[in-house]
Amino acid sequence: MLKNPDEKVARQRVLNQFGDPIKVARQLWLEAMKEKMMSQRIMTGLSAVMAVCCIAVVGIAWSMMQESRAFNLQMLEQFKQAQERPAGESSGELQPIEFQLVQEGSGDQPAEGFTGTLSKRDGNDTIFTVEAVSDQNGLLDFGKLPWGNYLLTLKAPWGEEMDSLNITTVPGRGFEQTIICPLGVPEKVAMQLHVNWREMPEGEDYYLLCDFNRTAAIRIIEQTGWVVKHSQTDAEDRMVILFDVKNNQMTRCPLTSKGLFEAVDPLKLDWRALERINQGKYGPPAIYLIKKSELSRLSEINSLNEIGVVRLFNDIDWGIYTQHFGGVFISPFKAFEIEHKLLKQLEMQNSSSLKYIDGTFHGFSTKQFATSSFFASTDQPNVWEINIPDLFPITRESGSLSSVR
Repeated sequence: MLKNPDEKVARQRVLNQFGDPIKVARQLWLEAMKEKMMSQRIMTGLSAVMAVCCIAVVGIAWSMMQESRAFNLQMLEQFKQAQERPAGESSGELQPIEFQLVQEGSGDQPAEGFTGTLSKRDGNDTIFTVEAVSDQNGLLDFGKLPWGNYLLTLKAPWGEEMDSLNITTVPGRGFEQTIICPLGVPEKVAMQLHVNWREMPEGEDYYLLCDFNRTAAIRIIEQTGWVVKHSQTDAEDRMVILFDVKNNQMTRCPLTSKGLFEAVDPLKLDWRALERINQGKYGPPAIYLIKKSELSRLSEINSLNEIGVVRLFNDIDWGIYTQHFGGVFISPFKAFEIEHKLLKQLEMQNSSSLKYIDGTFHGFSTKQFATSSFFASTDQPNVWEINIPDLFPITRESGSLSSVR
């Protein structure tokens, strides 16, 4: 190549042949950054779209809330207007709903002072509720309401509650119904426990801690159930009974002010052969099997939140209970012993919780006990039979499985 002594001419020839180096460098940089810039632009676009979608969702939710609020206000306004109109001008869409409450066994004697709550239902949703109290004539008047499905709850002045009642009203027609109510507070009746435990382990005295607090006393009046819930503040109304198996005597188990178990000294308890409880039907309790030496450890039961339970219903299986349901025998301080073959059978049914497949079952339930009922009546002796199957160990050879079928 011939060198040109003229610098300007040489420079111009280089530019003509290779181009401006600044522009070439800028073009190379742009090509290198092109892919990164495109990805950033795409991300920016997606972020903008997502932001718009979020704003739209919030707007739709806000709009639906406003519509629901406006609907409820409109319904309430219609109720007010309907109440203010003369009977002849009332719209066919709003009709009176009322109940006549009479006392049990008294003919037409009115039941006064019962509190009723009527809830307008749409499937499982409650649209609105209306409350009323029966007057001196026993009339429970909810005024004029739209037709549809309602749920009625009724509460006696002393706290007893009626099973919820579903009613349906139709357009253009008022609704009336008579309800038979309890005459007064449930009577206290004597109850006696009789425990059959043929295979009770030898060598130490045993107690049964029968927790009926997880159920309720139900008395049936004209085919309708009325529920008496157990008080958690009144010690005499708590249905937790400690039964001395050896001496065939019982007492109300002392609890803390919050209804929790606490250590007890059997020598300081007021033992008796009978207990007086509210009349009614009771479901099966949770029964804790306690040795005499374990009475000082009762507070530990409060932290027993999860137990493995062997269930013998139509077949044998097991489950994990996070609450101490009624109808279960519970050994809080000693796990039930399970035969090895039976453990394998239970393991095959559910292998997701292997921590219970080592014999650490603290609960046992049978179909017979889980579905049993106990009655406290005013017209018959109330002797409650409790049959404890052989639980130590639960094996086919010992006969404990066949004995509870």
